[in-house]
Amino acid sequence: MRRYGRLWMSCLRQALRRDLQFRSQTIINAIASAAELVLGLVPVLVLTGMSTTATGWNSPLTLVVVGLYGACTGLMDCFVAPNLRRIDTYVRQGELDLILIRPVNAQLFALLRWMEPAEFGRVVTGLALAAAGAHAAHLSIDPALLAKAAIWIATGFVGYSLLWANLAYLAFWTESAAPINDVAQQAREAGKYPQTYFPKSVQLVLATIVPAGLIAAVPVGVLTGTAAALSTAALLLTVGVLLTLLHWQVASRRYSSAS
Repeated sequence: MRRYGRLWMSCLRQALRRDLQFRSQTIINAIASAAELVLGLVPVLVLTGMSTTATGWNSPLTLVVVGLYGACTGLMDCFVAPNLRRIDTYVRQGELDLILIRPVNAQLFALLRWMEPAEFGRVVTGLALAAAGAHAAHLSIDPALLAKAAIWIATGFVGYSLLWANLAYLAFWTESAAPINDVAQQAREAGKYPQTYFPKSVQLVLATIVPAGLIAAVPVGVLTGTAAALSTAALLLTVGVLLTLLHWQVASRRYSSAS
C-alpha cells in the first residue's frame, strides 16, 4: 500500500506542477467550474419554488443538496473523470500497453493516473453552498447523523465512479466508447435534485443501478431524519467493486495490444 501511496502522491505533484505551468488557464478552469455549479442551481431553485408543498423540500435544503453534489462531483472530476475519459484512447491507440507493463495494479493506475486540480474550485464552492443552506434550514448537526451522511456521500462517490468505469470499459468491446462519457456525465446531473422529484421507480434506479441519488440527496435525507440503513451502502459498494474488477479482468484479456 505504501508503494501505491507514493505513486498517487507522485501523480498529484505532477498534476500540480502541470497546472502551475499554465496558471492563467488553471484559474479560468477553476472559475468556470465554480460558475457551472452556481448556474446549475437556478433550475433546481425554480423547481423547488414551484413544488415545495408537493415534495416537502424547501430552498435551503435544496442548497445543501446542490452544494454537496457540487463538492462530490468536483472531486470526481478532479481524480476520476480525467482517467475514465482516456480509457477509449488507451485502447484505440495502444497506450494501455505502457500501463499493463508497469509493476503496479494496472486497473488502479489507469483510474488514478491523471488529475485536474482546477476542479477543486467547485469543491470549495459546493461546501460553502452546502454550509449556507444548512444554516438557513436550521439543520442540527448531530455527529452521528453527520458521520452517517458522510458514509452515504462516499458511497455515492465510489458507486458512481464504478458505474462510469464500467461504461468506459465498453471501449474494449466497441469501435469507440468516447460518447458514453458524455452520457455518464449527463446522467449524473440527476443527483443534484431531491429524490422526491422523481417517481418511485426512478428513485430506485438512482439509488442502485445509477447511484447518482446517493451523491447528495440521500445524505441530506439522512441529515433531516430519513432512515437509510448503512448495510445497504456496504452491499451496494461490494457488488459494484466485484463487478468492476471482473469486468476489467475479462476486458483486459480481450485486449490484443498495439503490437
